[in-house]
Amino acid sequence: MNLIRLVCALSLLLAGAVHAAPLKIYGMESKPVSFQNGPRPDGFAVELARAIQERLGQHDPIEIVPWARANTLAVAGPGVMLLSIVRTTERARNMEFVGPIFSTRVTAFALKGQAAEWQRQNVDPRQLRAGARRGSIFVSLPRARGYKVLDETNTSETAAKMLMNHRFDLWFDGEELYVDALRRAGYPPTEVEVAFRLDQVEVSFAFSRGTPAAIIQAWDSALRDMKRDGSFVRLHRKWMQPHQMPADVLLPH
Repeated sequence: MNLIRLVCALSLLLAGAVHAAPLKIYGMESKPVSFQNGPRPDGFAVELARAIQERLGQHDPIEIVPWARANTLAVAGPGVMLLSIVRTTERARNMEFVGPIFSTRVTAFALKGQAAEWQRQNVDPRQLRAGARRGSIFVSLPRARGYKVLDETNTSETAAKMLMNHRFDLWFDGEELYVDALRRAGYPPTEVEVAFRLDQVEVSFAFSRGTPAAIIQAWDSALRDMKRDGSFVRLHRKWMQPHQMPADVLLPH
């Protein structure tokens, strides 16, 4: 009986901590992961966050903001959550991660037919000028592999425009993001092709340093429950490609 009372008391303390500190939740314009759909945010990570909020009895609003702003807010103080971010050693100094929620291919895009021309001319792609979204894994990973990512943009849409206007030769981004970025930039996706793929990395929720541990643990527990009961798989299949399913999710036979 004493053990039951202790468990109930701990549960009440956890629930109180979760409700006591509201979160500032930010996503960025990166369809289908998160995006502004008319008056409200939408996308896979947005729906997933709302499903977890429902399980936790939370109602903190979700905002779609520029990536640079969200990243700045996440290192400025506690109580900030980012909807989709790749864990790196540097980011782990300022954030706590819950996930993964999907994986993304770090991909180099080029104008249609350009990759074949470079191959005929024996061009080393590491010598080509490249661009990507500022502060993202699409900058840091290619640079670590020796590529010249000299141009950093605020959005994937701007990067798409710069590629189409020959401002650089390679555009690094997520494979699930480039089609919508091109359409928003005013170009058909058929004018761009995959030049090569660098890596596939996992994407998670992230909480700013100093966010109460009880909140982070509650989100982690709810996400694990969704992965076990099948609700995560159903939501993932609605928005994302099969190869983007996290490795820790067991698919039903």
